[in-house]
Amino acid sequence: MHLKRILVALSGASVDPDVIRYAVTLAKPTKAELIGVHVIEVRWNLPLDAVLENELNRGEELLDSAVKIAEQAGGKLETELLQAREASAAILDTARERQVDLVIVGMPYRNRMGKTYVGKTVQDVYVGATCAVLAYRQEQPQ
Repeated sequence: MHLKRILVALSGASVDPDVIRYAVTLAKPTKAELIGVHVIEVRWNLPLDAVLENELNRGEELLDSAVKIAEQAGGKLETELLQAREASAAILDTARERQVDLVIVGMPYRNRMGKTYVGKTVQDVYVGATCAVLAYRQEQPQ
């Protein structure tokens, strides 16, 4: 697969730095463009364009940190902060609009009743994407 554009979905979870470093590694051979997105999910009882100051500040900090992690790994990450009702819909729309070849989503290590838990956003991106999707699952904590 010749990668030209990779979208990296960032949630603010502990797995994000690993996902960014892995995306940089995948992007290097073909000099693929890296796009990092963070989605602020807006509750249904608020207008979609509501100003959510705390979430906006947290999102900006998260994206600034992501850029630094990418630079330390030898890559360049373009970032975008989005607001949507559901993160998966915003990720899928951005992937289509930006014509990405690969979407990378991170999965923090979670176990529920002895089974690996895959969140709704990861599932929806897997099912709805028109491009390749890679879920990077965090290792089990020691």
